[in-house]
Amino acid sequence: VAAAGQSLLSSSIDGQFSAPSFHFQQGGSSYFHFGQALTDDLGLSWQTSVVMSETTLFKDINAAVLRMVGITMGAVVALGLLCSVVISALITIPLFRLARGMRQMAVLKIDLNSGRSILASRSKFLEVATCESSFLALERGLKAFVRYV
Repeated sequence: VAAAGQSLLSSSIDGQFSAPSFHFQQGGSSYFHFGQALTDDLGLSWQTSVVMSETTLFKDINAAVLRMVGITMGAVVALGLLCSVVISALITIPLFRLARGMRQMAVLKIDLNSGRSILASRSKFLEVATCESSFLALERGLKAFVRYV
């Protein structure tokens, strides 16, 4: 038996363990049975059998899945927050610029000789760009009116 055991340990296994041959319940726990037929160098046939509980088998897999779900959810939340900050900045900065221009126009603090507008740049969002276009038309009209008065 010792020689056969040494022969089995030193021999090559002709394959990996296949899918569980059967699944059973015992004492409220689930178990899987894995079996593999082996032949050693001496020509002896062996039948190996491994019985493993379902919780032991899937413990690492379940932990890895939960970790991946947690990392994915964290990344999605972080990306969502980043996108919301960028989009809100793209909307509010032009509105603040427009409000500053309106305050300057309200006190007639405009440069009549400059062709440059109070607004430095245009917004990328249609609604804000429309407000800016209306403001620029108002500014041009006010400059033209002040020049001729």
